[in-house]
Amino acid sequence: MYTNNKKENALQETLKVLFYFFLIALVITAVSACGSSSKSDTTSQSVAVPDSQGGGETPTEEQAEFTLESEVMLSATGAASASETYALIENVFGEGSIEAPDLSAGDHTSTPHILEETDSVIGPHFVFLAHRDDDFNKGVQSDRQRNEIKTYDKSDDEVLGFEGETMQFEWYFHVASDMSLTSKFSHFFQLKARNDTEDNSNGNDDQPVITLSAVEKDSSGKELQVRHSVGFNSDGSRTSDVYLVRANWSDIADEWVKVFVQATFAEEGNFIMQITRVRDDATIVDINEIDIDMWRGVSDEDFIRPKWGIYRSTAEIDKLRLQEERVKFADFVIRKGTL
Repeated sequence: MYTNNKKENALQETLKVLFYFFLIALVITAVSACGSSSKSDTTSQSVAVPDSQGGGETPTEEQAEFTLESEVMLSATGAASASETYALIENVFGEGSIEAPDLSAGDHTSTPHILEETDSVIGPHFVFLAHRDDDFNKGVQSDRQRNEIKTYDKSDDEVLGFEGETMQFEWYFHVASDMSLTSKFSHFFQLKARNDTEDNSNGNDDQPVITLSAVEKDSSGKELQVRHSVGFNSDGSRTSDVYLVRANWSDIADEWVKVFVQATFAEEGNFIMQITRVRDDATIVDINEIDIDMWRGVSDEDFIRPKWGIYRSTAEIDKLRLQEERVKFADFVIRKGTL
């Protein structure tokens, strides 16, 4: 009996030791597992961000912070007549929002300058036309010609940017690789100030705040440019534009691209522009400017407004081809919101 008791006691002691080692191993494993889980939580896991912009896309950090207050959209419907197209545009942007040569006496009135077409990539869209020798600037023969749509003082407040407001602008855009350009300007988009006074203490409305343009550079060929202007100096002298980006024309030519703009209209405002090629989702332009001067007003009635179309210099007219130029736009969206 005694021997058996000794054996049993020894066996119990051995089992106790093994049990203690087993508990220690469990604790070490648990601690290691907790450490791995904590690291994974901070470095590997991603949280899906709801799409605040529509279209099923994940917004950037700047876009995701935008809280929508109003949204206005202008999309082509495939209308066959110019009168239907013009009525569609004015119904959204306001009567008189079209500055096309065929709408100005003494200009190129025999041909509609904004048409609607449809393709397999983007669907219904607007086509803006330009004619070298026939089109003028709102009926005035000068060194430039214009075919644009805009918002202005007769438009609803939802499509005008007042001081301190943040707005988003979005659209699709297509230009041809063989479009003729000069060393002067060819604007496709502008953010333009409306300032009724001649007061230059905060600039004025002569120079656009932002332009999306293209030029023919002697050394490097065609170039897409985004420029910023602070307006005139207080003495009335003109300031020089600042280039925010200079991109290769070939990166967007013959392609549909999507343009996104977000701007806060203030003396120390913000400006974001992203241009993405539709075919492969490649980012062509990515601008994020903070503390940039985005305001030209001197009164509560002043505002910033968008313009789209073809507005180009004819000062080097021999560099422009005689053939009709076609620039395409689709699905304009104007939003107001808060950050």
